[in-house]
Amino acid sequence: MKYFENFPVIEYEGRRIRDISRRSNFVRAVSNNPYLYYPYTVTEGERAEDIANFYYGSVDYVWLVYMANNIIDPYHEWPMDPQTFNDYIVAKYTEESGEIGEDVIDWTRDPNNDDNIIFYVKKV
Repeated sequence: MKYFENFPVIEYEGRRIRDISRRSNFVRAVSNNPYLYYPYTVTEGERAEDIANFYYGSVDYVWLVYMANNIIDPYHEWPMDPQTFNDYIVAKYTEESGEIGEDVIDWTRDPNNDDNIIFYVKKV
């Protein structure tokens, strides 16, 4: 029970409870220390589980990879392979673009970029 004593107390539906949705202070304490992390570049198609297995010898330590990269939602914050990313762009911008299927991807391309890199459209 001592672990939860470090979480802040909040008011929720008229009751005082521990906010267990907060991340631990440990992440903030070590995040600025470059000697605690290995430099690594994720290659296309590589998953956090692959990196955990490579560095720690087990996929059970995948949470360390997520924590080191400040990733809370591994489904949307981990780099996607090209096809998954394209599917995500199509699903996200179909309505806004007025296009269908792969035409949505063309709609998101930056016409001023020679590499034709996909960029995110952000409405302000």
